[in-house]
Amino acid sequence: MSQPAMSHDALIEAAEKLVPLVREKARESEIARRASDEVIDAIRETGIYSMMVPREFGGLEADVDTYFEVTLTLARADASTAWLTAFYIEHNYWALAFPKEVVAKLFEERPYIMAPVSLNPAGGGATRVDGGYRLNGQWSWGTCIVHSDWVMPVGAIEGEQPMLFLLPKEQTEMVDTWFVSGMCGTGSLDYRIDDVFIPEAHAAPLAPFMGAVGESPLPYDAPIFQTPLPPILGFAAGLPLLGAAQGALEEWSAQTKTKIEEKQDRMGILPGDDGKFSVAAKAALTLEAAELMFREVLRDLMEQRFSASRETRSSWMTRISHAVFMVRDAMTELASITGASGSRLESPIQRALRDIQTASNHMFFDREVRYADYGRLLTGQPSQSLLS
Repeated sequence: MSQPAMSHDALIEAAEKLVPLVREKARESEIARRASDEVIDAIRETGIYSMMVPREFGGLEADVDTYFEVTLTLARADASTAWLTAFYIEHNYWALAFPKEVVAKLFEERPYIMAPVSLNPAGGGATRVDGGYRLNGQWSWGTCIVHSDWVMPVGAIEGEQPMLFLLPKEQTEMVDTWFVSGMCGTGSLDYRIDDVFIPEAHAAPLAPFMGAVGESPLPYDAPIFQTPLPPILGFAAGLPLLGAAQGALEEWSAQTKTKIEEKQDRMGILPGDDGKFSVAAKAALTLEAAELMFREVLRDLMEQRFSASRETRSSWMTRISHAVFMVRDAMTELASITGASGSRLESPIQRALRDIQTASNHMFFDREVRYADYGRLLTGQPSQSLLS
């Protein structure tokens, strides 16, 4: 089944049309601790999920700049929905690690799959058997598991490099562990796999797929498949935070304008809130600088792609991480000037604060690791980062 061709602008427009529904359902999804079925179905109808699927399998093979804008657009309405959408899209890129005949079957019915990719090899392990592997374990942080049809866990194999495995969701058991302070609407439950046989063709080495310098491991020519995955993962996890903070700033501005107008109507005076205005200005400028840093990485990534050195890739990931912490700091300051109403759980500003504080703890943004690696680069030492 093929997805009709969609341009860069058309995909962004499709994301923009989703914003009112995403914003409307954000609190409902947070309470339910999973994405709204209505939102997931609406995104399906746009074709957005097939952005990183090759055209030969019916996908759109949109480039990373389109992915960037679509994710950021949705994030201004809800961080959890943007996070899920970004990972659903790029997990199709991961599926291309498997043999072409397997990939062709995956996309027979529709031009995308919906699946979590669980990168923690400590979650479970595999043993070699005739014709494949037997897989056991429980994987945490199962982003995309709720509405998925496949799963792709990374499993450890004694004495060997970790492998990426592919199996149908019905061969797993969801474990409801998703009781968190933020990003509740992602529904990132654990899932358990008990002694499931994985055929050889449904296993792929993880290390080559992260991308050797100088060439893509994939036999597809579109620019998106000539782009290393780690910075794409950085965008998937980082842009929802930037967009959420930008949405919160818009909400604060709208609320404050209303308060000013009400004071003028009742009292005939303007509020003397210079302190709050100063804090808001600092937050706005910090978010502007963070977005510029994200866009600088996007520009460099599209220019260099797989030709970029490991040191350059490490610097990209450090910049993304630094931008995320700029966003977190700005969001914390913005939340401090919302007044008592900003503490209500249904407040979009409060939800953005919770989401950003939670998601900024993701392993991609490990502050000490990223900064230490960047410090090595500044002194001419080689990068030691494993996620670059």
